[in-house]
Amino acid sequence: MISLETDRLILRDYKESDLDEMHRLWSDKKTMYYLDDILANSIDESAKYLKIGIENADGHYFCICEKNVGQFIGSIGYTITDITPLGKIVHMGYMLLPEYHRRGYMPEVTKKVIEFAFTKDDCIRITTGCHKENDASRKVIEKVGFRKEGERIKAVYHDGVMKDRLEYGINKDDLNALL
Repeated sequence: MISLETDRLILRDYKESDLDEMHRLWSDKKTMYYLDDILANSIDESAKYLKIGIENADGHYFCICEKNVGQFIGSIGYTITDITPLGKIVHMGYMLLPEYHRRGYMPEVTKKVIEFAFTKDDCIRITTGCHKENDASRKVIEKVGFRKEGERIKAVYHDGVMKDRLEYGINKDDLNALL
C-alpha cells in the first residue's frame, strides 16, 4: 500500500471502506460539474469507480486525506495513456469536496503526485487539461508547472453547449524545476 505525505495531507491508496466518502465526492454535482461524464449517479456506480481505484490496473489513484484527522477530502490520480520503451505517459485528474476548496490543497498534492509519478512509477510525461472557463483548475495546473500545449476550440460538449478545452503537459525532464 502506497502512502505519500505533504505538510498537511496524506495521499494513500483506496480501500473498500472508502466507499461512502468516495460516493459523497463522486456524486457531488458541484464537484463533478466539469467531470459530468464520470458523475456517479448511484452508490453502485461509485463502487465500480472504487474498484478501479483499488486495483490501479490502468494507472494510480489516491485518496486525499487531511493529515491531522484523517478525513477523506478528495481524489487525485492518473491513467496510463501509453507505454513507451522510455516509460509511461499518463493523464492526471483530481477533485476535492467543495468545503475544502481555496485552501491550497490541490497544488500541494498535485506536486507530490507528479514527483511520485516521475521518481517511483516510471512515468516520463504527464498530461492534463480542463475546460477553458474552469479558472480554479487552470490555476492549479499552471501553478504546479504544467505548460499549456494547446487550446481546442468548441471541442467538448458540456452543459448543453460546445466548450473550449485547454491541454497541458509536463515531462520528467522538468521535475528538477518543480522541486
